[in-house]
Amino acid sequence: MRIEDGIDKLLLGQYEGALSVFEECGPSPQIKKLRDLTLKCIELTTYATALSEGDLSIPVPDPDNYLSTPLKNLHTKLKRLARQLLMATTGYPVPAIDYMGDLSEGLDALFSEVLLRKRQVDYDRDHDTETGLLNRKAFMRGVYDILQAQPASVGVLFCCGLDNIKYINDTHGYECGDVYISKVVDALRTYENSSRLVARMGGNEFAVYAHGFDNEKDACAFAQDTLKTLLNTTVALPREKVRIRASCGLAVYPHDAATSDILMNYASHAMFEVRNLDRGTVMRFSPEVYRTKADLLSRQERLDELIESRLIHFSFQPIVCLRKAAIIGYEALMRPKNNIFSNPLDILSLAEAQSKLRQLEKMTFEVIFEWVYRSLARLGDKKIFFNIISLDYLNRADLQAIHPQYESVLKNVVFEILETAAVESDLLQKVNDFRHEFPAPIAIDDFGSGHSNALRLISISPDILKIDRFFISNIHNAPVTKKEFLSNILDYCRAKEIATVAEGVETYEELACVTRMGFDYVQGFYLGRPNADLSDLDPRIVEEITSFAKESLACHG
Repeated sequence: MRIEDGIDKLLLGQYEGALSVFEECGPSPQIKKLRDLTLKCIELTTYATALSEGDLSIPVPDPDNYLSTPLKNLHTKLKRLARQLLMATTGYPVPAIDYMGDLSEGLDALFSEVLLRKRQVDYDRDHDTETGLLNRKAFMRGVYDILQAQPASVGVLFCCGLDNIKYINDTHGYECGDVYISKVVDALRTYENSSRLVARMGGNEFAVYAHGFDNEKDACAFAQDTLKTLLNTTVALPREKVRIRASCGLAVYPHDAATSDILMNYASHAMFEVRNLDRGTVMRFSPEVYRTKADLLSRQERLDELIESRLIHFSFQPIVCLRKAAIIGYEALMRPKNNIFSNPLDILSLAEAQSKLRQLEKMTFEVIFEWVYRSLARLGDKKIFFNIISLDYLNRADLQAIHPQYESVLKNVVFEILETAAVESDLLQKVNDFRHEFPAPIAIDDFGSGHSNALRLISISPDILKIDRFFISNIHNAPVTKKEFLSNILDYCRAKEIATVAEGVETYEELACVTRMGFDYVQGFYLGRPNADLSDLDPRIVEEITSFAKESLACHG
């Protein structure tokens, strides 16, 4: 700590250096006292140096500098001694006097004051100001020292979280909450000794470490007894007598962990687990549960990192017009840049569980809008089909915040609705509001799966309908009823001027069938796999589509 550096310099007599350190420290009553003390020391040193050089004419220090009192007395006596010496030279008899003891007393007073301040700083550094218990850092140092001194013994570290302190504060007031906490401190302090440490870890959490057991059974029993003592402690409040309610998590040295920091981490984890599952009890650290939770926490952290650092890119799969045998656009498929997430659905599932879908969606908007804006010249009139989770960002203010040139971007974007949880009336209103403001087409994706059903088709009446691969897979061998269902959907869409896309086409036979059935567009691995760049259509596919179209015309002719 910087303050300790200043105190060390003060003790070594490096007053100017000490003053420089204290000037850099933040304002506090303790720093002010140390600064004032240093200034007094500088003044006193200057005064003492002058006296040592025989300059008895130097002015005495500021009257407020109480440390200089012994030297002032010495100064007076030295002046008297000088006069006596002068008198002695003229023949007057003068008794011999030794005044050096006054200087020693002054220096002793100075060093006593500095040591007192240092002890106060050390205490404040190591203890919680409200309870007087060790704070987290001092507790961890203490556990480390015990383990270094007695590595062969068994120890137990357990964390206690108070379960009903919020009720006390809300019902009886914070003063009663302070009384409640003081009772907790009194109960825990009964176990405190040289090999047992008690600390307040912050807020309503406390920790105890006890060392010197012969086996882990005895160590765990000590933790159980401590919690039992807590739970049997009552607190008399003005309107109610309450019991202390607490939950504890413990970890045993060296069986669960061999270092103080890991031991604390494990005990804290067990405490959080027991508070979620079985309050008012003690739970020992479980490696299996910890690994599961650690993996989840790691994934949560990686999700935050992915969103904050925009660690995604897009692959583009071509969408082909069957009438023109040409690519009319590409579907932008989100891909993570790290290997933590196996696929986009993995990201969406975790984001939904963490209530971060909105942040994720905003980030994907920002990335794809920037890409489209940079690629406007290359795209020409081709569209980028972009999956959206909701329509929350499809308003002028949000779009402008996402990209200042959003109007230029929207000319090349088709929004695919994937809102699985929206109420139909709300969704319809959002779509209508969006269409009133912007020209960008709306598509319903994965029709026939989940919430993408006939009701949504009728109520929204999208510009484009993408038929799920469930209907397209092996369509050439599908039962007549399945083909009739698709034919009815196609007839409805043609009547309503809704373009249709066959998704998931993976074979020559599937392409031939959907072409003959009258789909407008087609998408799938057979036409082109997702690629980081915008791929061109294979000439072979162009020939096949043209051939199928001619056959269809011949049949209908």
